[in-house]
Amino acid sequence: MKKTKYTIIALSTLAMLYSSGCQKQLDIKPQDSVEQDLAIKTSKDVQGVLVGAYTAAGLRGLYGGRFQSTTDFLADDGDFSYFGTFSEYTELANKAITVNNIFVEGVWDSGYNAINVCNNVLTNLNLVDAANKDRVEGEAKFLRGMIYFDLARVFAKAWNDGTPASNPAVPIILTPTTSIPGIQKPSRNTVAEVYAQAIKDLTDAEAKLDTYKTSFANSPDASAVLARIYLTQEKFELAEQEATKVISSGLYSLVPVFKDEFQNYEQATRVFNSSEDVFAIQISPQSGFNALNEVFASADFAGRGETVINDQHFARYEPGDARADEFYNDGDNYTAKFNNKFGNVIVMRLAEMYLIRSEARSQKTTPDFTGAKSDLNVVRNRAGLANTTVASGKQALRDAVENERRVELPFEGFRLFDLKRYKGSTVTTDEDGNVADTFEWNSPKLVFPIPKRERDANPNLTQNEGYQ
Repeated sequence: MKKTKYTIIALSTLAMLYSSGCQKQLDIKPQDSVEQDLAIKTSKDVQGVLVGAYTAAGLRGLYGGRFQSTTDFLADDGDFSYFGTFSEYTELANKAITVNNIFVEGVWDSGYNAINVCNNVLTNLNLVDAANKDRVEGEAKFLRGMIYFDLARVFAKAWNDGTPASNPAVPIILTPTTSIPGIQKPSRNTVAEVYAQAIKDLTDAEAKLDTYKTSFANSPDASAVLARIYLTQEKFELAEQEATKVISSGLYSLVPVFKDEFQNYEQATRVFNSSEDVFAIQISPQSGFNALNEVFASADFAGRGETVINDQHFARYEPGDARADEFYNDGDNYTAKFNNKFGNVIVMRLAEMYLIRSEARSQKTTPDFTGAKSDLNVVRNRAGLANTTVASGKQALRDAVENERRVELPFEGFRLFDLKRYKGSTVTTDEDGNVADTFEWNSPKLVFPIPKRERDANPNLTQNEGYQ
């Protein structure tokens, strides 16, 4: 009998994740149950499954690149043009997503698969030896908290759009599913509930993890995601506090030359985190490839050569800005950020933390305009620019940070969320580059639909506004 693939709870293939060494991109296939001889029995088993959680989170459908690219395509207002054959990207660029969009479905699928693996780890903490228990719990909660926050950001209205306490987000599932009979069919929790769960997970992770340099999660990583959440909620004092924890940890420093943050070589090769990388998905020839390379790089660098950067984007840079040199012409203009097919996918880097703290300092109840400018200048100076000349003032500095984010962080998965925080607008353009339609920050078209397959499997899932 044919089995239905339920991705709302993403049946856990623990044995496959563990035995693979968790270094391969996997096509996760559900099983009726986890066989008894492959069940989790020891501390080593649980730690192996934890590594599998990183593998699940790093799949191309989520932090392996598609979460970042899908959101950037949806928010784009003409900085780039797509000439490719992936209809999913075309739908996103046109702000006309269908409920069967495979890339959107992949974000949901990969997200809940990784959450389910984390839940398996957390359910079996009693098996973990005392020396590793806090670390294992902290890392699993870091991943789960970050994923819940990001799922809520794309499948629900923004925090500042309406009432978070009643706006539907995504289901919160905290217990693992390991068999078909155990499938859960939950309703959607509210935006406020999902944010609260993410904050709880990340606060726990922050307390339980050590402060040391690692390619896995540490305490500053949890602080970095909390800084993002609190900035989104306009809890500026807390955002400043969390960003400061990352900056003051002593673990990270800005790469002196901007282009060196994106480690590109003549031949695609495995790289290690730079001094600036706070958290990155580790990519190697054995684990697949960087999905941002696929969509943004030219064919000469193993990409599809289908996403062209437009003059509108180049006009955003001040004269002398070294970040304007992070592009190349290969018949058309492309960003050079992702020219390494096996380069790590950077999820959080130190420059973002400076920009978060700059904005938070300028917007908190008792503003620190001097500190805000200092943080802004750290990022500007690294790009070869002089200190900002913007006048002190909440709106002036907020505008300055917004502009800086557009030239420091483009194509890295920030634009949609910045657009909503700053209450801006985006557009679609015709073949001649003329504006075809305008979408305000709170347009239902800028929210992902709940995938049709998920609603077919779970009738308790309501659909987002504007979709059927």
